[in-house]
Amino acid sequence: MSSINPMEIARAASQSFALPDVCTRIRGMLDDNTSNLDDIGNLIALDPALASKLLKLANSPLFRFESQIDSLGKAINIIGGEALYNLVMVETASSAFEHFSSNVINLKRFWLQSIYSALVAKHIAKIVRIRGSERFFLLGLLHNLGELLVALQSPNLAIECSKYSKEVSPWKLQQQVLGFHYATCSANLLEYWKLPAQLYLPVQSAHDENKALQNKEAAVVYFAVRAGLALSNDELYSVSELVSPKVVQSLNLSEEDIQDAIKYAFMEAEGVLGVMGPKFK
Repeated sequence: MSSINPMEIARAASQSFALPDVCTRIRGMLDDNTSNLDDIGNLIALDPALASKLLKLANSPLFRFESQIDSLGKAINIIGGEALYNLVMVETASSAFEHFSSNVINLKRFWLQSIYSALVAKHIAKIVRIRGSERFFLLGLLHNLGELLVALQSPNLAIECSKYSKEVSPWKLQQQVLGFHYATCSANLLEYWKLPAQLYLPVQSAHDENKALQNKEAAVVYFAVRAGLALSNDELYSVSELVSPKVVQSLNLSEEDIQDAIKYAFMEAEGVLGVMGPKFK
């Protein structure tokens, strides 16, 4: 087992890639009763590049609006402040992935696993009627960020962790090699970025079945990260093999619900990847 510390890795990463000021300021406005959506719009309008990217995301498969959203004001009024904050964080996640990218891991697999997890999390959150399903897209997207952080800090250990198999799941191998899961490191970084607890606690317990059985939000993330792994490694795993039946039962998911979530992720992954991720040959 290694001697590296997930909190130390996350602390170094938070200094290497600081959370953009706009994220902190929007969060502050949302938590301030004297601010309104116009204030948030005026802030984002100061960054044309960010505004353009947010419009692309607002018109992506993340949302299903009947008409094209052609202005920032319209986007804010339709999706609301919290959803807009989550979109800003999605864009920030995309930038962070690029910043921390490493040639010792399969980046195409990493992106697909992250986006599949994000789409499944969003879909399942809707099915089980948790408000703010866009937040769950972000949770699924960020859960494995720790893989990139470890790959930069200790590439040899990341290579060892990539040698998972049908018999040994990635998170079990991570625990054996590192003494912690990538999701733990991801959650530590989100905490160092001073994000709300509702964005890092579910990631922190992504591989804790007991926590998933006690908390619906944790259960959604638990289910989604396993589904994302299975969909991006379908030669090794199926969703049913990786997800505990107890967790499925706790969410009251039918087989049709699960298949709908898988179908949704497959259908929308390419479109979302095209908007926020790199192109692969």
